Amino acid sequence: MVKNLRMLRESQKLSQEKLASLTGLTARRVFSYEQESTEPDIETLALLADFFGVTIDFLVGRSAYEMASVQGSSLRLEKFGERIKQFREEKDIERPELAKRVGVTSAYLGLIENGGKIPKLETCLKLLNALGMSADAAFMDNLDAAAPQKASMLQSQIAALPPEKQRFVLNLLESMIQAVQE
Repeated sequence: MVKNLRMLRESQKLSQEKLASLTGLTARRVFSYEQESTEPDIETLALLADFFGVTIDFLVGRSAYEMASVQGSSLRLEKFGERIKQFREEKDIERPELAKRVGVTSAYLGLIENGGKIPKLETCLKLLNALGMSADAAFMDNLDAAAPQKASMLQSQIAALPPEKQRFVLNLLESMIQAVQE
C-alpha cells in the first residue's frame, strides 16, 4: 500500500533504522510497509507523508504529484530540533503538552526535535512563543549573528562543570583559538 516509501526513504539517504528513529516507528514496521506486507493506519500514513513533505496520495502511489520537501534545506535541522528539545526539557514541559500549545501532534513535534522535519515559519513562531525562546537561541547553529548567544550558552555550560573539567575545556578552547588565529 505504501508504494513510494522506499523511494522516498532512499532519496533522503536514510536507512530503515534511521527513518524508524526519526518517526518513532520500528525498523521492522518500516520494512513491512516497504514490502507491502503490512498496511499502516491513517495516522502513520499522515506521519510519513508529513515527514517526507508529500501527499498521502503520492505516498501510496495514487498520484504522481510530489510536494516540495524541505529536506534539501541548508539549515542544520538536527541542531534546530535539538535546541527546541533542550529548551523544552529545561522548562520541564512534556512533548504532548507543548504540541497541544502549538497545535501540532506530538509525533510531528518529535520529528522536529529529532531533526527530521523543519516546521513552517508560522509553526516555528508558535513553538518559540510557547517556549518563551528567542529565535537566536533556536537558530544559534545557523545564524552568524547568533554567535554571542551560543558563546553565552557554552559559557554557562562550562561554568556548571567541576573545576578540573572547566580547566580542561578552557585549555582546549584556548588551543583551538590559537590554532585558528595562526
